[in-house]
This record gives sequence, structure tokens and C-alpha cells, in this order.
Amino acid sequence: MTWLRREDLEDRELRELGRYAALSRDATRRLAEPRDPLRTTFQRDRDRVIHSTAFRRLQHKTQVVAAYEGDHYRSRMTHSLEVSQLARSVACSLRLNTDLAEAIALAHDLGHPPFGHVGEEALNELMTDHGGFRHNAQGARVVDLLEDRYGHGHGLNLTDATRRSLLKGKVPDGFPIAPDLAARRAAPVPVEAAVVDHCDRIAYLCHDLDDGLRARVFSLDEVAELRLWQRARAWRPDAGSAATISAMISLLVRDLVEATVRRWDEHPDATASVAHGDDMIVDSQDLLAFLRARFYRSRRVLAVMERGQERIRAAFGFYVANPAELPDGARARIAEEGLRRTVCDHVAGMTDRYLLRVVEGLPDGSGPATL
Repeated sequence: MTWLRREDLEDRELRELGRYAALSRDATRRLAEPRDPLRTTFQRDRDRVIHSTAFRRLQHKTQVVAAYEGDHYRSRMTHSLEVSQLARSVACSLRLNTDLAEAIALAHDLGHPPFGHVGEEALNELMTDHGGFRHNAQGARVVDLLEDRYGHGHGLNLTDATRRSLLKGKVPDGFPIAPDLAARRAAPVPVEAAVVDHCDRIAYLCHDLDDGLRARVFSLDEVAELRLWQRARAWRPDAGSAATISAMISLLVRDLVEATVRRWDEHPDATASVAHGDDMIVDSQDLLAFLRARFYRSRRVLAVMERGQERIRAAFGFYVANPAELPDGARARIAEEGLRRTVCDHVAGMTDRYLLRVVEGLPDGSGPATL
């Protein structure tokens, strides 16, 4: 039986991937280490993310409906897995590096705090004068520092390609990220990172719609007015709601691939860009506007999220006033990172249910509950 070595996989990339793909053989890490005999560098990135504590915690972090409200709603972990599957499919069709796309997708939400985006807003307010907070920058901080599994001070020691891909969007002024990342903020990121961004959007648009229907926050009659829903029903007229949402995902993925390929063929010398066609952009914006109005800002969702914000503020204030209650590893970082950043890291890493249990111990002055 012939088995595949890492070198064989690298040679396959050279033969089969397109001109815009990142090659694993060219990848570098902050801390040099021997190459694996079987896995490429990007495959090792993927595996390190999956085995990290931060990734396991995503199982109990809220996507939209609170993670503790039901077993069938998306959590940050199930969302990340769904983004990973979509990103691999799109990257494969575009002849990009599927392993890098998968690694980025699995890591893209590692910096999310408890209770989703409202938790992010609460921490950003609490850190206003101390570098702010944003989940994408926190994700880079997690893989570079906080997940210190190997004791060498470089976190998971992921490749530079994966690390830089986590810094999408704005990073608050003064937010502490690794100096080498800060120096290259303006440098282009791999095209695979753009694929993940679009697949993230596809996943949350369609799956948040599914969760909203499951939670009965809005009705099927309301959803039937959406242009993307109507497209999917025209394509699969006999499908039920779940299959219609699946068809919506298929339409979005196919359009992303086809529109991107057209753009690359028409402008072969331009910088690679990944995007939907104009009609699909309009239809996806229609869906996003619906979700914002009827789901993300619904009283059912906001009531739970607002209580989550209050608990984040309570836990943050307690640890700032009582740093001795922080875990040993966190306390060891106070001298270098500062108290508020250390507390922010600790609270951001909590799951929803851990945060709730911590705050339950605060009212009588006894401190966090023993966990």
C-alpha cells in the first residue's frame, strides 16, 4: 500500500491548486519547528485549533439564541464547523488551499466572549480607555498568547497566514496584538481568508433564519416574502422549510464561486477578490435586514442578551476589585499585561454557563462560585 507523505501533499498542491492559492510549503511560523512527516503546515494549524481549549468552549457560547435555551440552536462551535464545511467547498471549487480555509474558519470565532455581540459591546465599553475589545483581534490574541499549550510563549504557534487572516476588520487603537502582526496589518491576507469571510456570512444568514423559525420568533409567512427564499422555492418548489434553507445555502455558494471566477477571468492581472454577483448581494442584504429587524433586535433575544451584558459587567468588576480570585495563569500576566486586560481576557474566555455560575456567587459577597 502506498501512503502519502507531507511532501506528496505539497507536490499535489503545486500541481492542482490555482494561481491565487496559498501553498503550505511556503508557510512560516514565529517559532521555527520541524515539519510533520504526514501533515502539511496548514493541516497542523487546523488540528491545533480543534484540540485547543478555546475551541471546546465554543460549544457553550451563544450564536444568537442563548446556548442554554435548547440543544438544537446553533452555538459558536456548530457555527464554526458549518463555516468550515462551506469554506472547504468554496476553496476546493476555486482551486484554493482547502486546509488553510478550514483552519481559518475553525479559528475565526475563538475570540468571541459570552453572549455574542452584546458581550463584545460590553467588554469594549469596559476597556474603552485600555485598548478596547473586538472579537477578531481577541481571536489572534487567543492563538498567539492565551492558548499556551506548549509553554514556549507563542500560543498555538500557528502559521503567519492563519494568524494574519484572523485580523479581519478594525482593530481598536491600543489593542495588544503580537508586534509582527501589528507591523503587517496593511499587508494582503491570503485569498482563503476572504472565502471564509463570505462563508461566515452565508452560514449565519441561513442558519440564523433557521434558528429564528425554530424559536418561533417570526413566522414562515414572513420568511416567504424574502427574495432569497423565493429563489430557493422556485428552484425546489416541493421542499419543506429545512430543505429550502439548504437550497438557499446552495444558491449562495454557487453564486459566490461563479461570480468570483468570472471576475478572475475578466481581470486576470488584478488582485484576487472574492464576492457575490450584484443580484445576490441585493438578496442577501434583504435577508440580513429582515434578521436584524425581526430576530437580532427581537425582545426575546435582546432580553437574554441584556442580562448577559449585566453579568459580564458584574464579573469584570469583581475581578478588577479582587485580582487574587483570578486563576494562577491569569494572575501571572498582570505585571506585563495590566490588570484590566488580564481580567478582560479571563472574562472573554468564559462560556455563557460558566459566567452565569460565577456571577451567582457574587451577591452575598462570597466571591465566584467554586467550579
